[in-house]
Amino acid sequence: MSWSEFYIIVSGLITLVLLIVAFPWLRNKNHAKQDSLSNTQIVKQRLAELDREVQEGLISEHDKRQAVDELKLALVDESAFQSHKTGNAKLPLAIGAVLAIACGVIVYAQVNQMDRVTQASQAIEALPELSQQLASGNANNLTQQDIASLALAIRQRLREEPEDDTGWMYFGRLMLSIGQEVQAIEAIDKAVSLAPSNSANRITLAQALMTTGDVNNLERAQSILLGLLNDNPANDNLALMMAVVSAQLGDLENTQRFYKQVEGKLPADSDMAQRLVARIKELQGNTSAMAALQNTAAEITDTSTAQNASSEAKNASSEAQTGFNITVNLSDDASTKAPKDGFLIVFAQDANSNNKMPAAVVKLPIDDFPVSVTLTTENAMMPQFTLATLSDVMVTARLSKDGNVAVSKGEWQGSVSASVTANEISSLSVIIDKEL
Repeated sequence: MSWSEFYIIVSGLITLVLLIVAFPWLRNKNHAKQDSLSNTQIVKQRLAELDREVQEGLISEHDKRQAVDELKLALVDESAFQSHKTGNAKLPLAIGAVLAIACGVIVYAQVNQMDRVTQASQAIEALPELSQQLASGNANNLTQQDIASLALAIRQRLREEPEDDTGWMYFGRLMLSIGQEVQAIEAIDKAVSLAPSNSANRITLAQALMTTGDVNNLERAQSILLGLLNDNPANDNLALMMAVVSAQLGDLENTQRFYKQVEGKLPADSDMAQRLVARIKELQGNTSAMAALQNTAAEITDTSTAQNASSEAKNASSEAQTGFNITVNLSDDASTKAPKDGFLIVFAQDANSNNKMPAAVVKLPIDDFPVSVTLTTENAMMPQFTLATLSDVMVTARLSKDGNVAVSKGEWQGSVSASVTANEISSLSVIIDKEL
């Protein structure tokens, strides 16, 4: 709705209210005028009757004059009463009008939402600059206010132009950048339905589905990528994505097939290549070393020897772990304003990619700070995506009211970047100092 339409509607409503208020007063005034005319006609008729009665000898001239004087007095009294009655109506009407206007102003001031209207206008004005920043890949530099303004402006634009697939795609990417996978997938899905021939939109949809880690979404992403590869089988980027999603699903055949297509084109030290190779071996059942170790341990019957073997296995397991010993503390501001009930969630994400899925997560009830948390490969959400598969991570500690990794208003968090050292538990400190 434009401002012109708004002003026209408000003017019409005000006019209607004024007419409703004035109608009873105007109606009474007309009634009073009609009554006055009726009384005058009655007096004239009575005077004619008096003349006729005098002519017929029914009354004397003295009686006629006395009756005429009484009629004149009655007519004067009634006119004075009507004048007094009409004059007093202005005061109640004036008081009622003032009260109605005052109540209208108070109610409008309470419910007009002008602050949000102003915010929406400012967001729309800032849309070109923020959209350019988002398109250039600098979404990490956007503040929470920038993201909220950008999302509001895009929604306003989409309300006016719901068939704009580019707008839906921008909104989906924005939601994906802040970890809102469900809203992101819905928006990108809308963009794909509006422009089904746009392969870039379908690729983005597949990427969004892959970030969730949900089996149904991964199967759908695999289906989309298969369709894209049928149209462009030589596309190595699509083949790599297909190998990754197939590995997540445990689809050995497609993982091997599409990894073979890109195997010689990836750098020798590529983390992605190493993870795919490890996953292929895992899917092939290459666990003979672990099976041999378990069989050997099962044959040990001597108590002292079993205790030594257990101790050695424990030490070896500790040495094989990769992760961090994290000390979490609160800033002065957070110690007074942050929620005291809920959960402390500590998680690590890949710092070198747009994949926002945590590689490891630990959730604890909020307790006295500082708190020590151990975050290792054992805390992985998926066996093929752990801290051991990453080189650089962003470690975040968040105070959450509902225990959900997704961001909610009123939560507090702190983050720090760190490098992962294979087979080593590194020490790290995180200060929670930012309100979301």
